[in-house]
Amino acid sequence: MRCLKRWVKVVIVHTIKEGKVHKACVYFSTDKNALGLQVLQYYRMRYQIEFLFRDAKNHLGLEESQSRNESALDFHFNLALTTLNIAKAMHWLSVPKEERGAFSMADIKTQYVNELLLDKLIFIYGKDPSTEKKNPVIRQLYQLGRIAA
Repeated sequence: MRCLKRWVKVVIVHTIKEGKVHKACVYFSTDKNALGLQVLQYYRMRYQIEFLFRDAKNHLGLEESQSRNESALDFHFNLALTTLNIAKAMHWLSVPKEERGAFSMADIKTQYVNELLLDKLIFIYGKDPSTEKKNPVIRQLYQLGRIAA
C-alpha cells in the first residue's frame, strides 16, 4: 500500500446474499507471509480482546488506579483483567456450548447484586436460603434488570 509506504497482505471477504455480493470487508496485515485465513482470525481475536478491555474499563475499574508505581499498576491491571476472565469462565462453564449467547459483564454484576440482596432478604425473614433458591420466582428475580437475560 502506497499510503503505508510498505507492502502488505490484503484479504477481501465477500458476503454473498441471493447470489450477489452483499458486503465486502477488506483486512490487511504487514506480515506478507501470513495466510489470508490467519489475517481474518487475528482481526476476529482483536475485537474479542477489545471487548475484554471495554468491560474491564467500564465495570472493573481498569483505569481507576491512583498509583504511579509500575509494579502496583501491573498488579492492578492484571487483577482487573483476571477478574473479568474468571467471571466470564464462571458464566460460560455452567452453560452448554450450543446455548451460549452474548456475554455482558453488566449482566453478571446485576445478577450477583440481585443474588446478594435476595439472599439477605431471605435471611432477614428467617427462611431457609437453600430451599428458597430452588423457587422459580426467586430464580427469575436473580435475572431482574439484566439486558441479555
